[in-house]
Amino acid sequence: MLGTKLKKYAEIDLDAVFEKFYKSMLSNADFSAFFTGEDQIRSLISRQKKFLLESVELSDEEIKRRYIALGEMHYEIKIPYIDYMAGMLILERGIIHSITTHSDFKELLDFSFHFFQQIRAFTAKGYLNKMLDDDISDIDHYLSHVQRATEIDTLLATERVIWLKNVLFAIKVENRGAAPALHMSEDIIKSISHATKADPALENYTREISSRMEMNARNVFFFLEKGSYEEVLPLYRELMSIYKLTLMLTSVVTFASTSALMHELSKDSLTSLLTRQTYDTIMSREISIATAGQYELSFIMVDIDFFKNVNDEHGHAAGDEVLTKVAKTILESIRATDYAFRMGGEEFLLLLKGASLSVAAAQAEIMRKEVENLQFEFDGRPASVTASFGVATFSQPFKMLYSDMVELADKKLYLSKEKGRNQVN
Repeated sequence: MLGTKLKKYAEIDLDAVFEKFYKSMLSNADFSAFFTGEDQIRSLISRQKKFLLESVELSDEEIKRRYIALGEMHYEIKIPYIDYMAGMLILERGIIHSITTHSDFKELLDFSFHFFQQIRAFTAKGYLNKMLDDDISDIDHYLSHVQRATEIDTLLATERVIWLKNVLFAIKVENRGAAPALHMSEDIIKSISHATKADPALENYTREISSRMEMNARNVFFFLEKGSYEEVLPLYRELMSIYKLTLMLTSVVTFASTSALMHELSKDSLTSLLTRQTYDTIMSREISIATAGQYELSFIMVDIDFFKNVNDEHGHAAGDEVLTKVAKTILESIRATDYAFRMGGEEFLLLLKGASLSVAAAQAEIMRKEVENLQFEFDGRPASVTASFGVATFSQPFKMLYSDMVELADKKLYLSKEKGRNQVN
């Protein structure tokens, strides 16, 4: 009955209300960007007017179904929720203003406020439904790739992302009981503590991220249980920062575990580069991670030109000085996440993560020039050395073994030597 009366009173000035809505659409660049022209906006207004008038007389359950579907549709055509609701606010204000001109407006105002509250809430639920579907699909895609990573990375990454997927499912079915515990499992806490034990600040950081995950999830369920979808939608967006937090947490722990591993591995006492004995351990790990993450790895083989002559003519002390300075130059030229090995004698191998062939070749050229510019003094006379470089890149579809890639870099190195040394190939 009230719905019919509201429809009757609202219809008096409804054309004027929608005309104001139309003008707002055209004058606001953010709104008008979603439409191809005036005809489309006019068509939209006509349909929306009919849709709104039909909705006024529907039951709460029918309104719920109708506006959830409307929210899902607007999400699919990529209209931001905040822009849709700004437009609805223009309509609501116009209709309520129209109602206040009638003598029995108080009763109708209560009905109107309830009606528009339902529209906002259920449209928000429609947007939320589609967001959940997309995010769960993204998680499934991520999980299908992470299975190829090494054991420690799979444990830390997969546990966190599966936790997130289960939380999203519980949100979708609106059942807190279907969610996993909203805190990290003790096993994962222990894994993190072990990986970060050398850095208390890092351990505190990972615990803080875990705490923020739990708090965000609890807030979403609190408002979800009240049916306050308008509050749930922005909270869900905040919760989805867990994507970032999960990746950050996994990266932090992986970095910490890698750092701990690096401390345990032996380094060459003269050059401080990793020894050949560490080569297989690190290579197999990094290839697995690169394969899972679908990013490139570049290998650079380096050989000091005519190094035997330095030893023969000036002694081993001079040779050691050359090795030390060249190794220092190499270490200062790569990132902390890259690796440098002394493969034996005057030959070095570099592993650059996420570097394309062109990037790696450019980096090798920079190192070549820096080695060439190093200053030495042998037997009281100034001296210099040069180095030759060979570059190869491991990329999709990742069919070659890392040993094949290193062999290719080695062949490129010998090509540099054959072409006259002190160059990059």
